[in-house]
Amino acid sequence: MKVCFVVDKFPSLSETFVLDQIAGCLERGIEVGVVCNETTFGKEHNIDDPRWRKLPGGVEQWWGALGPVRPSLRKWSGRLWDKASTALDIAFAGKLEKYDVIVAHFGNNGLRVARAMKQRQITAPLVTIFHGHDVGAPMHEGTLSRYEVVFRQGALQLPVNGFFRDALIRAGAAPGTVAVHHMGVNTDEIDFRIGRQGDSALALISVCRLTEKKGIEFALRALAEVQSVRPDIDWSYTIIGGGELLDAMKQFAAELGIAERVAFLGPRPHSEVKQRLSQAHVFVLPSVKASDGDLEGIPVALMEAMAAGLTVVSTYHSGIPELIEDGRTGLLAPERDAESLAQKLIWIAENPGACEALAKAARRKVEDDFDSARLNDAFADTLFRLAATRAAA
Repeated sequence: MKVCFVVDKFPSLSETFVLDQIAGCLERGIEVGVVCNETTFGKEHNIDDPRWRKLPGGVEQWWGALGPVRPSLRKWSGRLWDKASTALDIAFAGKLEKYDVIVAHFGNNGLRVARAMKQRQITAPLVTIFHGHDVGAPMHEGTLSRYEVVFRQGALQLPVNGFFRDALIRAGAAPGTVAVHHMGVNTDEIDFRIGRQGDSALALISVCRLTEKKGIEFALRALAEVQSVRPDIDWSYTIIGGGELLDAMKQFAAELGIAERVAFLGPRPHSEVKQRLSQAHVFVLPSVKASDGDLEGIPVALMEAMAAGLTVVSTYHSGIPELIEDGRTGLLAPERDAESLAQKLIWIAENPGACEALAKAARRKVEDDFDSARLNDAFADTLFRLAATRAAA
């Protein structure tokens, strides 16, 4: 079976879930190719792996030799960009015809494929995986119905959480074509070690791109509150990741008077991330709805932290409560509520024994519902089923 993954950039450090899913398909005997807007080989050295260069189906740019002009055309706005890009998508979509199933990551790519399928009569089943901004932003704008052609042309919509599933159905997707498919982590590759604080400082960590929806502003506000009301609690905070808010968050930590206890490390290889997780006690990700409507799906970083034995602190946001149950597998605070977040952190400092119970339950949750091996088995079964249905037709 030949499966095409349609993505924006490939490979991408911020989309390791795509790489994990491709690896899972390869391990199950599926021939994988990638069609993307831009290849990043040699640009993102942390994931510049020979495996991604040597995929059986190859890695191709959707617009071929015209790929480099896409950023210039993207500066156009509205219907002009939509018409020009759609025309080029259709003109260069022949490379999709050789595949048995097409998997589009993010709704925008599903939309592009669905339009091309309609015009070129491509018959391969289309599976669109919805992750976050592709649902949250159109929900915010009231334009989720933009995916109507995806719902009609596509065989299956796979949102990463139940919150998105319900939204897609309300927007017109047939319920029988929408199923939740979580992203996951390989728990066999993550050592479980409960971060016992002992007499050391409480070590907090966040791993994320520094964008508005990650809510790092509120983690910093909460820690400033902890420093103010409980100066007896010794803590340090490490933030791994780049992004457009990196400099602003550094400045904000200084304004709050906590800069000496906060380390901004920028992007780091996954191997280093795993090492630093093993040395921390608490993982903090206070996600929020961004001003443009951007939402989380269910952050893989939270799953990794839970599998590794950290106490996780997050928010009642999008699909996160499907992963974390407050007081059982971690702690949740309302969005943008720094005071409540601070109280959660103080509770952690005061209750190390209870945190060990949370960590054990969190590991079991990830093993049961978010283990990538199980999820990749189910995903491969779905692809084989769709290909068989097409062949029978």
